[in-house]
Amino acid sequence: MGDKLVRISDDFYNVRGSFKVARLVDIGTQASLVRRAGGGWLMLDSYTLKGEVLDQVMALTDDGRAIEAILHLHPFHTVHVKRGAEQFPHARQYGTDRHTRKAPDLPWQPERTDQPACHALFADDLDFSVPAGVDFVPDNEHLHFASVLAFHRASRTLHVDDTLMYSKLPLVGGLSFHPTLKRVLQRRAGAAAEFRAWAEGLIERCAQVEQICPAHTHLPPRATEPEGVALQVRAALDAVRKMLDAHERANG
Repeated sequence: MGDKLVRISDDFYNVRGSFKVARLVDIGTQASLVRRAGGGWLMLDSYTLKGEVLDQVMALTDDGRAIEAILHLHPFHTVHVKRGAEQFPHARQYGTDRHTRKAPDLPWQPERTDQPACHALFADDLDFSVPAGVDFVPDNEHLHFASVLAFHRASRTLHVDDTLMYSKLPLVGGLSFHPTLKRVLQRRAGAAAEFRAWAEGLIERCAQVEQICPAHTHLPPRATEPEGVALQVRAALDAVRKMLDAHERANG
């Protein structure tokens, strides 16, 4: 996949980048650039910018000086963390505990991106949501389900890594929860119910969303029907309903 900068609105741009599994299959990755109400910029996740995309981002952000902070939202998306900090040295760095362990030499802010204290810092521009009932950082590092979802109210855009995915495949394509959900649900009574309640809240929140920016594969088209994104998330929840029921029976 070639790198490109996608304009979602004047205040939200999505970087579609490259990420190869086993150096062979390019499943893509992302970062997003959000203009704050006060005029500064935030970067959601990090990606090593280069070429035309780097030039475009620098032109938007006063050669990077206007990027106030980089918010690292997925605990397992760490490949570009150090390079992103080098490219934008003026930006404050916010991450999860796993980000700070992987790059302990960076000047991390004390607030963690999966915690309310961090969310409060950016509440004028963004809403955040963290999946419930699942292991945010599981022991098995191949299970990349959970991330911090970021909603940009001004552009009606949701930035999400892995937790929700989008595919253009015929018949089985569309929006879905990451296939590792079953394996990260906590093995205790009530975990599936907590996830359902979180997902129902997500559906309600997505009634105000028109564009989803997922990390991998494709950028879905902007919703044109009222509550179109909410209906897509509802379908994704319906697709895992039987699995959640089975988890409740096994852990009741």
